[in-house]
Amino acid sequence: MKKIMFTAACGMLIAGAVNAAPGGMPAPVVKAGKVVAQDNVEVRRYSGLVSAPAVVQLVPRVSGELLKVGFKNGDYVRKGQMLYTFDRIRYDAAVKSAEAKIAECKARLEYAQNSYNRAHSLYGQNAASKDSLENTLSSLEAYKSSLLAAEAALITAKDDLDNTVITAPMDGVIGVTNYTEGNYITPTSGLLATINQVTPIRVQFAMSNRDFLQMFGTLDALKKEARLSLKLADDSKFEEIGTVAFVDNAANRRTDTIQIYAEFPNKQYKLIPGSTVSVMLERKIAANCPAITPSAVMHDSKNAYVYVLDKANKVSRRDVKLGSERGKFVIVDKGLKVGETIIVDGTHKARPGSTVELAK
Repeated sequence: MKKIMFTAACGMLIAGAVNAAPGGMPAPVVKAGKVVAQDNVEVRRYSGLVSAPAVVQLVPRVSGELLKVGFKNGDYVRKGQMLYTFDRIRYDAAVKSAEAKIAECKARLEYAQNSYNRAHSLYGQNAASKDSLENTLSSLEAYKSSLLAAEAALITAKDDLDNTVITAPMDGVIGVTNYTEGNYITPTSGLLATINQVTPIRVQFAMSNRDFLQMFGTLDALKKEARLSLKLADDSKFEEIGTVAFVDNAANRRTDTIQIYAEFPNKQYKLIPGSTVSVMLERKIAANCPAITPSAVMHDSKNAYVYVLDKANKVSRRDVKLGSERGKFVIVDKGLKVGETIIVDGTHKARPGSTVELAK
């Protein structure tokens, strides 16, 4: 007795046991999937060290009592933010004294200029000696020099006054302060605190000269084609993608490696200077290559192969050449095309030439 089946693919009734296995057994049920398109990417893994692109060590340039610390240890500080304030009374006084000295020099200079003008006029009328003219000229030049010295002293005094307040020279994370309010600080007191730039942040790693030549060949190609990602200490994936910032100007002759410096935005400050990470360096070999799930792949003594299904779900063997792994997929260098249907689960139930039923 013949079975009547409805096939959705052709939208019509067909007589006969289409999905029947040889011997009248039911057709095996398998799970099928499509050959998808994935970029073929070559990957290398290196150990990397996180470092700050810029580090500023804050030191005092004046002496005085530390009146205020304008941050908490470990704060993210902004450029121009007040960090330390010192007692400024003596420096205010120094500025006023320098300004007074300038006023005095200007008054003396004006008098010397007038004296010289008078002496010069009298000398022209033969009413004054040359010696008196030269004396007034000497006094005039001396007061000009005194004015220049007073102006220089005012610049120094104002600079000292400005240095009674230390502001952040850049955005970054500040460390632990070595001095608290109330301490008397001098320029010999040493380091006050350190600021590290963390956005963007730098990751440096050593790449073998062999990998560099095989994957890229030139520094320009490395900068343009390299795609950098990171794995953190807990083996979790860092969500940001980095770029090659620059390459050291010489290889290490002992290890034949090149020092690569990459930058990452580090928007959430997950990368901490001094910590270690794993650097995943990728290069795209080709785009939209056939890719399949590893569960579809079988092996014999000669080749790797998969089972391909036609429109009637008939099984055929296809030898394949496998490439690199890409996430949950493996690249197929040869043997398949994007869009073909293959068996991804239940391959042990199928045989070439047989017909299978697809699991829902």
